[in-house]
Amino acid sequence: MSTPRKQEGGFESTIHCADMSPQPTTIAYKTVGKLDIPLDIYLPEQTTSPPPVLLWFHGGGLLQGHRSKVPPHFLRSISEHNVALISADYRLAPQVGVQDIFDDVKDCIAFIRSSKGLVKHLEASAKIDTSRLAVSGSSAGGYLAFLAGLYVDPKPNVILPIYPITDPLGYFFTTPQPGPLFRDGGAVSSTPPKEALKAMLEAGNEAEVPAAFRDPKGEIVANNPPNSARNKMYGYMLAAANLAELLHLNIGEDSYRDPENDKWRVAKSVATQGLPPTYVVHGDVDRAVGVDQADEVVGVCVGEGVTVQYERLKGKDHLFDVFNEQEDMEGMYAFMAKYLGTASSGKL
Repeated sequence: MSTPRKQEGGFESTIHCADMSPQPTTIAYKTVGKLDIPLDIYLPEQTTSPPPVLLWFHGGGLLQGHRSKVPPHFLRSISEHNVALISADYRLAPQVGVQDIFDDVKDCIAFIRSSKGLVKHLEASAKIDTSRLAVSGSSAGGYLAFLAGLYVDPKPNVILPIYPITDPLGYFFTTPQPGPLFRDGGAVSSTPPKEALKAMLEAGNEAEVPAAFRDPKGEIVANNPPNSARNKMYGYMLAAANLAELLHLNIGEDSYRDPENDKWRVAKSVATQGLPPTYVVHGDVDRAVGVDQADEVVGVCVGEGVTVQYERLKGKDHLFDVFNEQEDMEGMYAFMAKYLGTASSGKL
């Protein structure tokens, strides 16, 4: 694990809106070479006891995204549920593989938990209870929450994957998919995936995904700005059906029987690794991550006796909790509170 350091000029505070939205402090939790990998921490303004930690990872297929894209209900949870909310970046594929990305997840959690880590960067008056840790994430971030539940030791108290990717070799991600048109009320693009992919690879085309972002040997980054063409990577991946390749899984005739790949296919590891209490939510008309991804894992969890609650929401699409700002996710927060328990001696 690399030594964290401050951003240039000290801590960087980011204001996401011009209103009274919570304002985070940004801290680099890890440095790889010259690349700082940051997290944002949001603390409740008023609290009677040190809040537990709710760690959230953004989506984007592990290919694109930024920690600032926090769904509204998470921002409200800071005061409504008395949590220290952390949104963390991680290195992006295909310039690194899923093992490297998961190393960032592990190092982020270790930084949060260490008495020499996060607490050293907070004001003396800012007390948090790192012994109570919930890990959540949306889409690809939900995948990282599952991986944390499987492989981080000690495990988080509870994980909360939201419309998660669970298997890069599953049917949805190995079959070319039309691009979701989230602006058009449930529609998908009328352009066949094969034609869409051709356009994405044509230099100068408006739909082009620049080769620099597709190149595994390109510049390694831990996020991208909202206006970056890198934000087309997810659509490219859906059309090319190549998520496993982009994440550096072993690709070939034996991909589905390769034990090295099994580590990254959540359902394959539940029996041997176990999971902490798990809350999964997924809409049954999700066009960006097929609901079968969640169905399979929840089925295995039930069979293996994992404490699991599944909200399979009828008529809900990907990002339903982002586009509907009033979505409160009360079921998820009730589950979280139940398994985080009460304050303990792990106060920092």
